[in-house]
Amino acid sequence: MVSGALVIGLTRQSLVDQLDDDLRTATTADISTAPPAPGENDPTGRRFALVIYDANGQQLRALPSGLSYDPDPLPVLPSGDPANLPADRIVELPSQDGQLDYRVLKLEGQITILGQPQDVTLVLAAPMKEIDGSIAVLTRTLIVVGLAVLALILIIGWFIIRRDLRPLESMTTTAERISEGDLSQRVGVPDDGSEVGRLGHAFDTMLDQIQALFDSQHAALLAKERSERKLRQFVADASHELRTPLTAVRGYSELYRAGGLADEEAVSQAMARIGSESRRMAALVEDLLLLARLDQGRPLRHDQVPLSDLVNDALLDLRAVEPERPIEAQVQSDVVVTGDEDRLRQVIGNLFTNVRVHTSPDAPVEVLLAARNGTTSLRVADHGPGIDPAHVEHIFDRFYRADTARTRDRGGSGLGLSIAASVAAAHGGEIDYTSTPGGGATFTLTLPRDGRPGVDEEAGDADLYADAYADTEEEVDYDEPAIRSAEARSQ
Repeated sequence: MVSGALVIGLTRQSLVDQLDDDLRTATTADISTAPPAPGENDPTGRRFALVIYDANGQQLRALPSGLSYDPDPLPVLPSGDPANLPADRIVELPSQDGQLDYRVLKLEGQITILGQPQDVTLVLAAPMKEIDGSIAVLTRTLIVVGLAVLALILIIGWFIIRRDLRPLESMTTTAERISEGDLSQRVGVPDDGSEVGRLGHAFDTMLDQIQALFDSQHAALLAKERSERKLRQFVADASHELRTPLTAVRGYSELYRAGGLADEEAVSQAMARIGSESRRMAALVEDLLLLARLDQGRPLRHDQVPLSDLVNDALLDLRAVEPERPIEAQVQSDVVVTGDEDRLRQVIGNLFTNVRVHTSPDAPVEVLLAARNGTTSLRVADHGPGIDPAHVEHIFDRFYRADTARTRDRGGSGLGLSIAASVAAAHGGEIDYTSTPGGGATFTLTLPRDGRPGVDEEAGDADLYADAYADTEEEVDYDEPAIRSAEARSQ
């Protein structure tokens, strides 16, 4: 609107200045004699109006502008007297009917009337109807064009603004979904250097950090819950495993003190039962101590261990105990690893004991020991009943046994595979389980040749048992006071 008003004002002023120049140019003609009015005989009409007044202000002659058959109304002088007009200065006056304006210039001169020179006042007026018409057309044009341009700008601006604000709407929607609990939502606005792009990128970066922190806290809570669940399970399982031998030992001792063992044979039998139950408790406590030491990251021995000899010894033991079992063994000779010989022997013994305990004596077993690319692999595969897929996930858990009745007709407390897995991890290796083709279980022990112990990925479990064994010495004397102390802790 301001630019349009400036264009109209400047254009009108330019046209008025040009008309004034033309009006002054028309006055250069010799008016000593009454000149014919411009355009008097011109069929296109007169351009200017000319009114002649005598010295007394009486109108002598009036020549209107315009066509002879349709002349323009004359201008209205102030008070009808030309003397009121300024000399040699153009003024703007309205017409008699008020439909148009004139640019009026007053001049003083002489003309000859009836052969006598006479002083007169000449009023030369230039109508402004062409200027007003041009300005009206220009005004209409500017209004129409301005409205069209404004409408176009509004439409284009609306689309541009909507496009630029769409990421902000996406941020709003994303924030609403996040407030509902879905932390996976992202704005996805590329960082194109614009303010909105940088804001969207910063928003997504903030969400990534928040989700990472939330996932970390969630994982910590799950780990804590898992540790507490393992601790509760450990206490329950350890109590269950220790309760039976402790009950037997206490029962026989109470029976002895009550005088229920009258003859020497009954006393001997009771002492034998107390001894067997004490040995079982000793083995269980030693297993728990070993697991606690491994969880706490206590260093193992790093000796050169002939693994081939350990496997051959285990095979000899298995053939001696079950001579009728078909055994197919491929043991690479001179396989040596760095580690703790006693613990590795215990791992191999546990693997072979599983075969002996959980399969029938005539079930075939295959043993393969090989070393390649800096890695030693021992595979023990049997063709027994195998492991139910529902139990596979927990076979390396402590105290876990598929026998829900927890009978001991097959021996063991559910710590064998846990110890084997922990010892393997302490040596930088691992134990994997797969089902044997055709039925059965296959355990694969993988160890590095250099035997450097790896980082225990379940070091957090050490916190579960550290308190339980914090006051336990490296060597335990399983005499009667120690058994009573264990019984008291169990109660």
